[in-house]
Amino acid sequence: MKRTRNYHLMAATALLAFTIVGSLIACTSHSTDAAGSGVGTDEELRYDALQIKGQWADIVDEAAKHPIQSQACHKVLRLAQYRLGQAGNEAIMDCLSNSRDVLSSETAALMMSDVYIQLSMVNMSQRAAFEALVTTNSPETRTRALQRLTETALITSQYEVARKYIAILEEEGRVSKWLKDIKSLAEHPERIDQHPVYHQLRQNHEKVEDQFFL
Repeated sequence: MKRTRNYHLMAATALLAFTIVGSLIACTSHSTDAAGSGVGTDEELRYDALQIKGQWADIVDEAAKHPIQSQACHKVLRLAQYRLGQAGNEAIMDCLSNSRDVLSSETAALMMSDVYIQLSMVNMSQRAAFEALVTTNSPETRTRALQRLTETALITSQYEVARKYIAILEEEGRVSKWLKDIKSLAEHPERIDQHPVYHQLRQNHEKVEDQFFL
């Protein structure tokens, strides 16, 4: 049975210098008329672009100008407020609540995968990325989801699974420096202990209760 949930640790690690990988989906590339369906709403696409770049102040400004409609965007706002020192540990709790309902579109799922990984909730990040993967027809979304699934497999020591995702990315022509580096880690897992991000995420993951849904 997992250890008692340590939200203080989650709050402390929310400021982890984590570089979000994957292709940035242009804010104008997709839109839907129905909120919470398909690729995502215009609001979700805007917030996703901002959070990928780590533009936390711009996220807070955007929320001040326009009331938030999407649950995922609200959680990205709470993470931004926490990072900027505008909210305390309760913001972390807000980020983790309603983890089933918040995955309302592909973009929402990708955003939440990014939020969860920054909180060391690796299983939840994996679940959100998988949700995006199985619902998308977008090559960009598929690549980004596969990259995250590769990362979570490495962090949780599922090296064979990571190598399968890497093989898929290679077959689809998604060759990049990131893929070369991650493949090296999958082939030589002992190197993860020297990785500044994945090693820390693995340590944090082992110390907190992390389920696919909370």
